[in-house]
Order: sequence, then C-alpha cells, then structure tokens
Amino acid sequence: MNRILDDPAAWLPFLLFWPILLAIAAAELWRPLYVGRSEPGSRIPVNVAFGLINAGIAAFLPLSTVLAAGWAERHDIGLLNLLDAPPAAAMASTVAIRSLANYLVHRASHALPWLWRIHRVHHADTALDLSTGLRNHPLELAVVAPALAAVAVAAGLDPLALLLYEAVALPFGLWSHANLRLPPRLDRKLRLLFVTPAMHHVHHSARREETDSNFGDVFSLWDRLFGTYVALDGRALQAARFGLGDMHDPRAASLGAQLLSPLRGEGRSEA
Repeated sequence: MNRILDDPAAWLPFLLFWPILLAIAAAELWRPLYVGRSEPGSRIPVNVAFGLINAGIAAFLPLSTVLAAGWAERHDIGLLNLLDAPPAAAMASTVAIRSLANYLVHRASHALPWLWRIHRVHHADTALDLSTGLRNHPLELAVVAPALAAVAVAAGLDPLALLLYEAVALPFGLWSHANLRLPPRLDRKLRLLFVTPAMHHVHHSARREETDSNFGDVFSLWDRLFGTYVALDGRALQAARFGLGDMHDPRAASLGAQLLSPLRGEGRSEA
C-alpha cells in the first residue's frame, strides 16, 4: 500500500482539480444562484491571492496527511495498523475518521477565540462563489495540517483511502462555495449524503446561529448526527446576507488587512 507514496501516477487525481475548477466556473455562469448582488471589484483577486499563497506554502510544508499515514503504516503505528484491519474496513474507517476530524477541527475554529481570529478571514467574504473556497488565512493551514496529520498517525489511517479522500475534498471546497443553482429536487437528494452549495452557503450567513452550522466538508452526515445541520429554503437563502460584522467594511476585500486580521481582537458578530 505504501508504494502509492512513491508512485507519481498516484497523485494524478489531484490534477483533476483544474478541470473541475473550470467546470464549476462554467456552471456558475450557466446557472448562478445569486444574480445582481453588489460586491467589491477586488474580492475575487484577493481570494485568488490567498489561494496562491496557500498553494506555495503547501508545496514546502513538510506535513501531509497522506505522508503521515504512510509513515505510520511503515512503522506499524496507529489504531487501524495495530488492529491489522482488513483493507475494506480500513478504507471505510479512514474516510469516516478523516471526515469526522475535519468536522471537529472546523467546529473548533468557530468555538475557540484564537482559532476564530484566523478562520474568520474565510467568513469575511461578502459574496459567495468558487473563489471563496480559496480564501483561507495561511495560519489556518499551519494549524489544520498538523492537526489532521496527527489524526492520520494516531488512527493509522489507510494511505490510499486517505489519498482518494483528499483528492475529492479539494474540489469539494470549490463546489460547496460555488454560486451554483441546483434543481431543488436534485439538491435535496444530494444533501442526504453530500454537502451541496445551498447547504454550505448557510454556513456563510451573517447570522451567527447559521454561521455556526453545516460544518461538514464532503458529507452532511456529521452535521445531521451532531445537530448542527440547518436548512434554508430558496427564498430565505436569496435574502441571506454573507460575511460577518465587518461585511460592509472595505477591509474585507483588502489582502493586507485580511492577512493582519488575526492580530485584531474583534469579537463574534451577533447579526
């Protein structure tokens, strides 16, 4: 199994990120969920800049969930490795544990003030489209990557299953933020298992009770199980405003101001 870490072909799924990005961008133009909303002209360039900064950091960051899982497998460390779980059970457990870990880290990012100072940069965006999926403060990568790598080692996650999950979760980050209108019936069916744009957009509402909901990245299961699932009908979603307390502050569309945002001590908005 650990041979996948040395096989360049194993990383080909991540190349799908680019055609998927283009496909979602085309879908946004074809079936936009929101039309005519005003937004700062610098919003998308700032979001893309965050994406490029994080991609550059990730290229040199020595922490990777897949590499961590491969290391644990080679050294027979971690729960699943110690149990010598059958391949199918190990893969299913890996997907469940990895998705639950992301849910818990995301929820902690809203609950812990020092983490919220970092994560709120993502929520400061005043509109939603696939570029919002790129908008994360570099410090968030420095916090989340080690946490998820530690989970991969402690749980002994299966490297192949983890690789496939990461390859899916990456474009899902674009999909869930996309300004994309799905047919209501299709949306209802998909969100029984998966996060859809309309479901995740509730998470970006300026209302705190809605911001603190729908934490899942790929699956809707954990939000349903732990009582953090919130649904809005089409009319309510159209009327929702996005961002936080400073949603009308020009700093939300300023790269420099957002990079320095964790140093500011503003609290949570109750809007």
